[in-house]
Amino acid sequence: MRQGRAVVVTGYGLRCAAGSRAVLPRVSFAEPHPAATALGIAGVAQVAGLVEDPRFPDDRKGSLAAEVVREALAVEREGLDGARLGLFLGTGLSSMTAVEVAAEVYPCLEKGEFNHAAAQHRLKMLSTAPLRHMPARVTELLGAAVGAILTETSFSACAASAMSIAEGARAVARGDVDVALAGGHDSMVHPLGMLSFVVLGALSPGVSRPFDRRRDGFLLGEGAAVLRLEAEEHARARGAPILARWLGAGTSVDAWNVTAPHPEGHGAALAMARALRDAGLVASDIDYVNTHGTGTPIGDRAEALAVRKVLGDVPVSSFKGAVGHTIAAAGAVEATLCLAAFQEGRLPLSVGAEELDPECPVNVLMTEQRCRPRAILSNSFGFGGQNCAIILGAP
Repeated sequence: MRQGRAVVVTGYGLRCAAGSRAVLPRVSFAEPHPAATALGIAGVAQVAGLVEDPRFPDDRKGSLAAEVVREALAVEREGLDGARLGLFLGTGLSSMTAVEVAAEVYPCLEKGEFNHAAAQHRLKMLSTAPLRHMPARVTELLGAAVGAILTETSFSACAASAMSIAEGARAVARGDVDVALAGGHDSMVHPLGMLSFVVLGALSPGVSRPFDRRRDGFLLGEGAAVLRLEAEEHARARGAPILARWLGAGTSVDAWNVTAPHPEGHGAALAMARALRDAGLVASDIDYVNTHGTGTPIGDRAEALAVRKVLGDVPVSSFKGAVGHTIAAAGAVEATLCLAAFQEGRLPLSVGAEELDPECPVNVLMTEQRCRPRAILSNSFGFGGQNCAIILGAP
């Protein structure tokens, strides 16, 4: 069970296709994209108006991280000076562009074969490909810029930012830091990123429909979010607004398949059960589940079975039909959107779901439901069976 100082959420930074405010999305934000069109995909959920950070040229996910970290620090800042700060970010694969591939990989091809010796000589740590692929690069640069005394990076696929939030909360609870900026950032909205998911058969060519009998893959999104987590005593001493309470988290690893979960959702169920135990709660304490809900045939069914097993008939929905699957950023983006449920006193609908699949035995919300939730559980599951469930409580 959770021990140490009580932890609360006092602010956030958010960038996703739905904008930068924690509001419940009600429509799909999919838009056409030239590369998606070329690949037979109707659209992607892209962040509008992103300003490129000079520290991260031609790297959307780095620029996204810089924006949300800056925003999370700026809001309600009074009383933060002198606080011991930590930065915890989850991130995903390299966002090399096609031009960079041509410049750094093509010269290593000789007569149709890849020359490994030539590649080792060319791809030094200062060249684009390895430098950009270092998972901790953005965390370390931004951590130094904001004066963080502790930085950690999670590289656990689509569970990465949820795991970073859990680690940040635990660092605050232990007293390692007073304030943690915790979340993640990712953008696979580039030709190579889209192509990789097309090859895997993971993207829907049309509309993303989580838990729908016609579901055929997810809508690709991008985004970043960080929650500002503080020791409650620290937040109250400076008069900070409390948006939510941190209650607990649980993790697990399926190790079932490289890309598919266990068909019965064993790993997902274990993560949720561990989150309940960490929070000192029982199933009936959870009023809503933000599912991972990607809209893939296997994934949704496995998660539905796990939710039913652990939590029963709890209301559930998925944000991914609206803002897309933001990959490594998904846990943080969606946890931040969940704050709106506390603020608005509503549970979000599952955008895209119209004809529910009887093989997904969960209570999917087809319309918004009036409810002031006491506790929300948010799921994030990644390739390789990496699972994380986090629980936030009402302020």
